[in-house]
Amino acid sequence: MSKPEVLVLAAQRSAVGSFGGGLSDIEPHELAGQVMKATIAAGGVDPALINYVTVGNCIPTGPRYAYVARVAAIQAGLPMESVAMAVNRLCSSGLQ
Repeated sequence: MSKPEVLVLAAQRSAVGSFGGGLSDIEPHELAGQVMKATIAAGGVDPALINYVTVGNCIPTGPRYAYVARVAAIQAGLPMESVAMAVNRLCSSGLQ
């Protein structure tokens, strides 16, 4: 069995805000979806070719955010068949 090919073509990150600050009205999946779209555009990749994404989500604040990675991936134009995994490792979530 061959190993899957993993490519990192671009990287982006979301803005960082303070509790109750200017970003508090933006839903996590909306922010993540915007970052995914920007990353895909910067990498010049066809979203249809992406089959797996991992989203770091530090301390989800409610059950409706359980699928933040999935909703963000769909908003970013990834195929419905793609896999989207959310990771909560507190401050090191983005390292996954």
